[in-house]
Amino acid sequence: MFLLLPIASGAQQLPRFSQYYINEFLINPSLAGFDGRTVINLAARKQWVGFSSNTPGSYMLSMQGRILKSSYSLRAGVSGDNRYRSGNTGRVGLGGIVYHDQNGAIQRTGAQFSYAYHIFIYNSQLSFGLTGNVFQYRIDEDYAQLKYPEIDPLYGLIGKSTIVPDAGIGINYLTGEWHIGVAVAQIFQTRLKIGNAEEYKSSEDIKLKRHYFILADYRFSIPQNNRWEIEPSTVIMFNEMLKVQSDLTVKAYYNRQYWFGLSGRTTGEFIVMLGLKFHNYYFGYSYDYGFNGISSYTYGSHEISLSVKFGDTARRYQWLDRY
Repeated sequence: MFLLLPIASGAQQLPRFSQYYINEFLINPSLAGFDGRTVINLAARKQWVGFSSNTPGSYMLSMQGRILKSSYSLRAGVSGDNRYRSGNTGRVGLGGIVYHDQNGAIQRTGAQFSYAYHIFIYNSQLSFGLTGNVFQYRIDEDYAQLKYPEIDPLYGLIGKSTIVPDAGIGINYLTGEWHIGVAVAQIFQTRLKIGNAEEYKSSEDIKLKRHYFILADYRFSIPQNNRWEIEPSTVIMFNEMLKVQSDLTVKAYYNRQYWFGLSGRTTGEFIVMLGLKFHNYYFGYSYDYGFNGISSYTYGSHEISLSVKFGDTARRYQWLDRY
């Protein structure tokens, strides 16, 4: 029962990454192609290492980028004659994610596709995003153990799976120094109809919960040495039951090639992170350690992120001129 009711038991229903700042597109679809570059990101996270053999783990591959700006192109008209027609304005971003998330006996394997539209306002950018998500929700019979399976109404759901569709939306406002974004995930709150009609009556109260996210950061240079930059950031997540989780992070960047930082989470975790940039490759690592609950009996949680970014990176926001 506790495995199947993650919100009521206080566990996670959506995967949570400590290095959210590396690829905020995972949370907010409006960030697809936000800076004009094409980005491929691979991330893996394993929680509570050493506690048991099936602690929560999340694995993700994403790709997002911008449809580049073009002027006019020669195209065939309806009557067969050739005409010049307006090309792209460079305002559309597209992205996709494939992922596998395991939380105890619960497994989610799926994909999502996102569309973003960016509007330029002087030296800033306002972005809107929409994402569609479909995944397989499965209860693994090797890990789901019921105390009294012969009388438990959920016994018939063990080992079964279902396909779950849902969607999300997002908005983001970005300048050269700071940004703030809001996103909503699982907006349709799809019910998990596992098994046949008779079997999923016992799971009629099990459904996706709508989650809200607020992301913000601000980056500034140290006046005495502009090679160093400081960036405080935060991500706040809450649902309609007013269960709130948040991260407060402070990172230091050197020459935009190396970074390290510290983060605190309201659930009691302390996070250390570091990373480096080599050409157009970005590598990040974070270590989470908790002081209460299960976390204090483990070797912590580990997360690795690898990104490849294609496009001009000489300045942070090339879209101001190029897109």
